[in-house]
Amino acid sequence: MRLARMTRHYAYGLDMDDLDVVVVDDSKPMQAILRSTLLSFRVRRVRTFDTADAALEMMRLDPPNFVITDWRMKPMSGLALLRTLRQRKMAPLCFLPVVVCTAHGTRTLIDRVLRDGAQHVVAKPLSPSGLYDRLMWTLRDGRQLVMGDDGRYVIEGVADTLDEKARKWQQIGIEREIVAPKSGTRRDHLAAAQKSEAGAAGAAPRSGFATVRPKRSQPAA
Repeated sequence: MRLARMTRHYAYGLDMDDLDVVVVDDSKPMQAILRSTLLSFRVRRVRTFDTADAALEMMRLDPPNFVITDWRMKPMSGLALLRTLRQRKMAPLCFLPVVVCTAHGTRTLIDRVLRDGAQHVVAKPLSPSGLYDRLMWTLRDGRQLVMGDDGRYVIEGVADTLDEKARKWQQIGIEREIVAPKSGTRRDHLAAAQKSEAGAAGAAPRSGFATVRPKRSQPAA
């Protein structure tokens, strides 16, 4: 794949009190939780939207510098919103850092979202301390956004890292153990699989986050 026009996301190097966050979630209670949590972090501005379409319309007029979106929404899902934002024609919105929240954090979903350019996948229910850690990590995430032949930006090195993790997953035989465990309960094997998956994705298992760390050294703050 041809890659071009490399740049960092727009919130790189900012402080927490510089953030202008758009939250997209079709659940009013979740909107309220995210708003109050973000404001407790001293985030400068938080705007909430029930639908991705409404968020896109407003972001075109008044761009934020950070997006947190739910995965399962209608008519436009969080993945569709992410893929729309990452299009070259959406500049400057294509350079926004995007965190996707979901209560259905399967390995397939995490893989798909990260390949499409999300900085993180966050598992619901949300942990305030975990969310804070992920926001701070993202502000120091110096990975480049690179554009492929399809005209969408993705995060440099993520696809290669995920492919390598998938090969390791197959080698340890986790999927086979889930289908036909030889010992222990099915719940035990599922828990072991989730723990292994979280580690492979670079997640902090207790906080429910998944991300892909770059192979190079961590960027300076």
